[in-house]
Amino acid sequence: MRRLPALLLALLIVTSGCADYIPWLEQSPEPKTDSQTNLNPPPGANTQWIFDAERLLSAHESALAGMNYRKEVRIRPNHSVGSKEWANSTLVAHVGEERTRVNQQGDLPDYVGFRGSYEGYVANYTTMMKISREKEENRYRSMTNISYPIREDIENDSQMKRILSSSDFTWDGTTVRNGTRLYRYRASSHTELPDTQSLSATVFVDERGLIHELSGSLQTSGSRAVSVDFSYRYSAVESPPQKPDWVSNVPRITVHSESDIIAIEHEGGAVVPAGTTVVFSLFDPSNRSTRPYGDVELSKPLKPGDVAYLSVQGFEESGNGRLIADGEVAVNQPPANESAISLSNWTVWVDIGTENWTTRALDGSSGND
Repeated sequence: MRRLPALLLALLIVTSGCADYIPWLEQSPEPKTDSQTNLNPPPGANTQWIFDAERLLSAHESALAGMNYRKEVRIRPNHSVGSKEWANSTLVAHVGEERTRVNQQGDLPDYVGFRGSYEGYVANYTTMMKISREKEENRYRSMTNISYPIREDIENDSQMKRILSSSDFTWDGTTVRNGTRLYRYRASSHTELPDTQSLSATVFVDERGLIHELSGSLQTSGSRAVSVDFSYRYSAVESPPQKPDWVSNVPRITVHSESDIIAIEHEGGAVVPAGTTVVFSLFDPSNRSTRPYGDVELSKPLKPGDVAYLSVQGFEESGNGRLIADGEVAVNQPPANESAISLSNWTVWVDIGTENWTTRALDGSSGND
């Protein structure tokens, strides 16, 4: 079995989402035992053990790419570990055919800069979020061509992969769940997961290699040892995710730069009011320490279908060594002055915000849905 290099267990806990309980571990009926005839174990496994976890995980990803599915992740420590808080997340996704659509919801206290429950929607290269706080108005975010945790939750199953790849899962027969034969493998006690004293887990896999469930518990090592319950579940759903109504409360922008102009296109959603400040940054891929930034103010509203054209007149060094960019912007027409510098070698970041929403974009294709 291929072993992964040592990684902090914190990655397992923090990035997966957590909960105060694991409902299906307490409520799901035990699947009935299947007859042991005409067996066809999943890729990377046989009737002895999972001998190639990477092959199994590749088959799992291929199966997900051809279906609409629900992914549920719950992780819970069995006793207090100080001030640490835990969260949960559930998503419905369609990923594949050069297309990504996801609805997600959960509670992520003290995570990515906010507290409270959230809803998320991903459409190809754009991620949108509605964040609900107690006694406050909803706060909305939109990000295009920017990596963000709820998108990573869809495409990144590294926590589950670590468990499967760092432990010996042995054959434990087959069961039937909802008419589907599942191959059951169990791991107990020993594991090569870093900072982990012991692990007990069960995985249910169908013949394609789709992992229907991986659940169990582990005991961490060290001075602050803790017992952690975990569960990952995947199930098919009939329809792809639909765009939620609240998406209209936040504008969605894309950014494209040519040699002498930056085009900020309003793709849909709320109107950006006149007088709103547009913050822009320039990144030099060959010199990451060079990041000029500046801001301009919209003289007109930016409505769906409108384009704001931004030119950069030059840079000035600030007192702290940062470069300040001087810019001009106009809506639906070229600015009065063309850019005084070539933008060909720069990557552009644009950030626009009000009290109720923030919209951000990196230069690139939107693929909005």
